[in-house]
Amino acid sequence: KFHFGQRADRATKKVLLLWDDFSAHFTDDVVAYAKEINVLLEQIPPRYTWICQPADVAWNRPLKCRLRQNWLDLIRRQLRTAKERGRTLKLQPPSRATVLGWIADAWDNLPSTTIVNGFRKCCLVDGEPVEEVVSGGVVDDTVLSELMAASSIEETIDPDGDICNGDDSVGDGTDAFE
Repeated sequence: KFHFGQRADRATKKVLLLWDDFSAHFTDDVVAYAKEINVLLEQIPPRYTWICQPADVAWNRPLKCRLRQNWLDLIRRQLRTAKERGRTLKLQPPSRATVLGWIADAWDNLPSTTIVNGFRKCCLVDGEPVEEVVSGGVVDDTVLSELMAASSIEETIDPDGDICNGDDSVGDGTDAFE
C-alpha cells in the first residue's frame, strides 16, 4: 500500500516484486491487492535468496560490515572510558535511536553502484557488474585483547552482570560509567 499503491503510473506500468517464501507475503489479501495496483509478485525459492535476491547478492554484506564497525567502535569507546575512569567494564547496548542512526548512515553511504550491481548480478537489469571491494567487519586482535584484559570476555555470559538493560542506556553507551 505504502510503497507501490500511490504511484502515478500504476495503471500503465507494472512493478515486479521479488519476495522470499515467507507465508505472510502470499496471503490471498496480499495477492489480490498486488493485482489491483499492478504489482507482479514472484516468489524466490527457499534457500535461493543468496543468488537471486539483489540485497543478499550485493548490499547486505557491506551494510552489515558497517553496522558491525559501529558496534566495535562503541565497544572501543566503552573500553577506553572504563580504563580512563578506573572502573570495571559493563557493556552498554546502544539506544534504539543510535542503532537507527547507524542503519540510516550505512544505507546513505552505500554506493549506488553496489545496488545496481545487485540487480545486474541477478540478471534483473542489463549490464555487467562493476568490480567492488568490500572490506571491514573483522574484529581486530586489539579489541579482543582489550576485552580479555578487562575480563569482559568469559566462556559464559551473565545477563544480569554483563549486559545492561537497553532501557538503562542513553546515547553512546558511555553513560554507564557515570
